[in-house]
Amino acid sequence: MKSIQGFMLIGILLALGACSPAEVTPEQTIMPVGTTSESPAASEANLVTPYPVPIEAFSSTPTSPAIRLTETNSDVQAVATSLPPALTITIIYDNNVYDQKLSSAWGFSALVEYRDHTLLFDTGGDGQLLMENMRILGIDPTRIDSVMLSHAHDDHTGGLTALLNSGVEPIVYLLPSFPSAFKRQIEQSTQINEVFPGQSFAEGLWTTGEMGTTIPEQALVIQTEQGLVVITGCAHPGIVAIVEQAAAMFTEPIRLVLGGFHLGSKSETEINAILADFRYLEVEQVAPCHCTGENAITMFAAEYGDDFIQIGAGSIIRLDAGDR
Repeated sequence: MKSIQGFMLIGILLALGACSPAEVTPEQTIMPVGTTSESPAASEANLVTPYPVPIEAFSSTPTSPAIRLTETNSDVQAVATSLPPALTITIIYDNNVYDQKLSSAWGFSALVEYRDHTLLFDTGGDGQLLMENMRILGIDPTRIDSVMLSHAHDDHTGGLTALLNSGVEPIVYLLPSFPSAFKRQIEQSTQINEVFPGQSFAEGLWTTGEMGTTIPEQALVIQTEQGLVVITGCAHPGIVAIVEQAAAMFTEPIRLVLGGFHLGSKSETEINAILADFRYLEVEQVAPCHCTGENAITMFAAEYGDDFIQIGAGSIIRLDAGDR
């Protein structure tokens, strides 16, 4: 397998810019390769604000399988349920840390383990940090069957170099609109697959397909027995539009929406309207992070109460198997 040490091509003309903490409006252009994946506003001092570590993020009733957050930064883990988890989501890379042993930086990456498939959703911006966090979490890169890149910003794609240089060859699912040079560079080391709307990566794992035009993006939709789990990178096409797309694909309810909601510059009025849309769409639980913005996260927490999950690097979310 060829090395891709030159993967982050300075010569790529199209952009893999960062999702800034500030809202990226349709009028803004994507930053070119070689620009920093961490904006000035996203300095380490601002980003490394550890979330409190609850023993359980959710309470559950006997008739409703639990989504629970496993405590990873102590010797004690949250009490296991009687049923094995059908879905496990591990946050590897985020602006904030949940497990104090991990490092944080501007970007996002999550490991999704569902049934017999392991998918890495985005790769963060710093390959060394990604691989070190994986090592601390005990994640063997050879377990990864596929990589899904939500969009062409380097705080979501920058870690791919280090992952592929570790010797693994997962299929990389990306948007048709990704730069051609970027695709060719990946193909030196592994197979790529340009997604189409409603495509399935494995049993129960689906893409919304390419959404939006200015900053195209795809989201992951996981079809579980308890409902749909939607994972977003930055939600540039609009978080409500993404949830609506997921809801249109299936008849199951939306159990959980997790990831970057990209609401950093939204007013309280706008965020309240989005919260109303979430309630109208009957989104049961939320776990906003990355580019959502502190004010929006606070408002989601207030609205959803016990159905809000506060997450960061090192969070492990388990959706237990069983009937609703």
